[in-house]
Amino acid sequence: MSMKILLADASPVVRKAVETALPGAEFEVRTAPDGLAAIRILPEFFPDAVLVALSLPGMDGYDVAAFLCSQPVYRTTALFLLPGAFEAVDVAKLSVIRHDGLIRKPFDGETLLSRIRTAIDRKKELPSLPEDPFLEPQSLPETASVASGPVTPDSGNLPEWTDDVERKIRDVIRQEILRNQAEMEERARDIVSAEFKKVLVEELKAVDGKR
Repeated sequence: MSMKILLADASPVVRKAVETALPGAEFEVRTAPDGLAAIRILPEFFPDAVLVALSLPGMDGYDVAAFLCSQPVYRTTALFLLPGAFEAVDVAKLSVIRHDGLIRKPFDGETLLSRIRTAIDRKKELPSLPEDPFLEPQSLPETASVASGPVTPDSGNLPEWTDDVERKIRDVIRQEILRNQAEMEERARDIVSAEFKKVLVEELKAVDGKR
């Protein structure tokens, strides 16, 4: 079975380079020109690995990656972030994203291929999540009527989203990201607090020992 790769990058040159680097007999590659398009593809494609450029129109790569990490159903999906050759990386945003590494553009095809294979193999070793209907991939809502015709399981057509629907989708994604970030910050505070208390206890013991 082919390994599924989803690439989100605004550059047609980069999209073509990735498709060329990954042999068709081993990989099935889907591409998206922006972050929102990548989010739409996720539920029905369910990739083994996602490659996301940091700079994207609309939703940037950090937001796409944070959304992916906030969904338990994608915990075994490998995630690589693709900064440009001279693009600065936002360390603060990167620190709350669970990812498998950075691959700076322009990249070497053999290196890209090797890193993707290794990450996917490593993810396959993770224990499976228990069956839970709430962890199934959720499709995005469909519009009642679209110019391209009705959406059917066989048609492959995607609805033409209105600005209002896209705005609501972005709002939901931001809420998921903020909720996930708040949980991580709370855990970090607990860890720091526990370490501080430990150091304080040791210092008090040292003071008592000198008396």
